[in-house]
Amino acid sequence: MILPRWPHLKSPLLLIALSVLLAACSRVDLAYRNLDWLIPWQLNAYLNLNPAQKTWFMPRLQAHLEWHCSSELARYIDWLQGTEGLLAQAHPSAAQLSEQFAELDLALKRITGEITPTAIALLRSLNPSQVADLYAALDADNREDRQEFLEPPLASQISQRATRMHKRLRPWFGRLNDAQQARIAQWAQAAGEQNRLWLDNRMHWQTEFRAAVDARRSADFPARLTRLLQQRESFHDARYRAAYSHSRQALAELFSDLLASAERKQREHLTARLHELRHDLARQLCAAPVTVRAGASR
Repeated sequence: MILPRWPHLKSPLLLIALSVLLAACSRVDLAYRNLDWLIPWQLNAYLNLNPAQKTWFMPRLQAHLEWHCSSELARYIDWLQGTEGLLAQAHPSAAQLSEQFAELDLALKRITGEITPTAIALLRSLNPSQVADLYAALDADNREDRQEFLEPPLASQISQRATRMHKRLRPWFGRLNDAQQARIAQWAQAAGEQNRLWLDNRMHWQTEFRAAVDARRSADFPARLTRLLQQRESFHDARYRAAYSHSRQALAELFSDLLASAERKQREHLTARLHELRHDLARQLCAAPVTVRAGASR
């Protein structure tokens, strides 16, 4: 799905939420049917759970998946149907597209709220060696992202930003026309040093997260982690908060302009893809119980 990118969400505790959200953002027929192994596999990249922890975690994962199936999938179908109607307009406004983005934010908030108690208990169960492995995995991710997104000269960052957007849009629009390519280049240029801002902000969040995990036996740990997961915006400094709001608006304006300049064939292709995705979701709508395969891990 054509979604705004939220790189600052990279967190082992949100892997459940983000993996579940794949059901509305990728090849649903593949992603949703395989969430039972995808989530433990991804989680194991950050948290090397021992057998007792896996035994504890798997039924909770089962409950989360069943909740998601019964509570969230119908919302995604409605969202896709509304999006199809919106894209049928000749020139949907940036404000209308911003409302669509906001609904995705709410979906992630609901999922994060659902998995917070499990995250609290899981982190509290970690031993010092597991915490060290977790921090090492976070450090490795940070190094990789800084090398990819920050170390290149600013001109290269801007060029790569445009290239990534082209790749995300091509499966939905097909070949972009000259006007669309120029508009993407303009958007990428205007974003400037956005990469530095979100990486610095993520480092700030991770500093608070590590401090909380280091004090995971304390009485206030549940409240601290709940805030970290469910009120991430409270950890944004004023500069990042302004930049984030601006980038969301800029993205909505970009999509509005891309749709306004879309050719008939592009619109037909986009509508067909959304229609297919909506029907994929409908086929997954709790047709059978979601069953977690025991021992799923990396």
